[in-house]
Amino acid sequence: MEAGYLEAPEETWQLRNGTPVLLRPLCSGDLSLHWQLFRDCSKRSIHQRFFQIPDCSKVTDQDVERYTSFDRAREFAITAVCHPGGAPELGVVRLVHTGRGMAEFAVLVADPWQQQGLGRKLLEKAITTALHSHMHRLQGYVMGDNRPMLTLCRRLGFDIHYLAGEGLYQVHLSLSSRGQLST
Repeated sequence: MEAGYLEAPEETWQLRNGTPVLLRPLCSGDLSLHWQLFRDCSKRSIHQRFFQIPDCSKVTDQDVERYTSFDRAREFAITAVCHPGGAPELGVVRLVHTGRGMAEFAVLVADPWQQQGLGRKLLEKAITTALHSHMHRLQGYVMGDNRPMLTLCRRLGFDIHYLAGEGLYQVHLSLSSRGQLST
């Protein structure tokens, strides 16, 4: 099957604390929201997502724009924003088609919104989007000290493999025979 993602429908949902959230595709007009998402993340959260701690003073609009303007035939992102109102951006999950029916995912949730079920919801949306886009495998990389993400991946049925010498885990989920999400 050719690369490409189906559009994920918008969905309203609630965090554990009752905050209403709108889950929708990320678009190029979300540049300022995405800037704020990065500002709402600690260095630790940024490090766990990007595997490095960037010097935020050197991040440019073009750097952030890369995450909102992308090749929609190969990449897809779902953002979570407060609803109604559409701001701030609470988190995002990104899928990148890497070929042969495989997609790589990455999740980022702003620090004030962590431990509210949003990471799980975003990852479930990524799994559903990958399934509907005829992907066969979803994979990602998780820092060794990111226990909440490793626990989440385990609960959702991902296989987890330690990459010796890198301090990373590779997580992957076979989508070929996947029906319901495990809990």
